[in-house]
Amino acid sequence: MGHASFSQAIAQVSDLSQRYDEASWRAVETLERVILDHRPTSAMEAVAMLDVVISDVMGGGRADGRDIKALQAIRAMLADGLD
Repeated sequence: MGHASFSQAIAQVSDLSQRYDEASWRAVETLERVILDHRPTSAMEAVAMLDVVISDVMGGGRADGRDIKALQAIRAMLADGLD
């Protein structure tokens, strides 16, 4: 898989996460990294990121801390909107 943009990652991750083969699992991991490393610029992007974060946290959280960094990015976006 080539370099995926945020919107491409969102479009692909839900379909691939329904599959249970090794290649799909690896692709989902890559797509989740793209999603979680993103800095949201809209509420829709924040919601898409939260969908991934919630799933990860329900599973016990990520060892790489990307779920926490994504939450911090979402919080920063929301705080900037309050200024």
